[in-house]
Amino acid sequence: MKKPVGAARTRRVRAAVATAVLCLALPALAPEAKALLAPHYYEQARREAASVIVLEISAVTPPEGAFGQCQVAGIVRRVERGTAFAAGQAATIGVPCATPQARPPLGGTIYQDMARLKAAPYGRAYLDAAGGLALSQYEALDALP
Repeated sequence: MKKPVGAARTRRVRAAVATAVLCLALPALAPEAKALLAPHYYEQARREAASVIVLEISAVTPPEGAFGQCQVAGIVRRVERGTAFAAGQAATIGVPCATPQARPPLGGTIYQDMARLKAAPYGRAYLDAAGGLALSQYEALDALP
């Protein structure tokens, strides 16, 4: 028995509406992206960093809001690459950071967890020639490597 033309049209409309609702809901259900650049760009930034230093952290100053630049201060304990820093030198590095509830803008910036930054006694920073982080490449460390 053939279904009436109106019923077929109603079924197609319902399917289209359900698909649209699902497409709109999926981004809300998916986990947030932590970085939007392909991994090889971050690997390249680490490989080509002008300086790589390991800091013994003395203080982490968070930004005023839920995300931004944490100022990570400490003493250089290891120089793994470069001549801009020396062991024993004081240094402060701006590290992108965020609270778990923060909604930073989409982009290539990798935001470190603020609590993790504050808890880590050491950190490895991959720095460009100007002394800034190369593509947000900072690693919180539990021990001196």
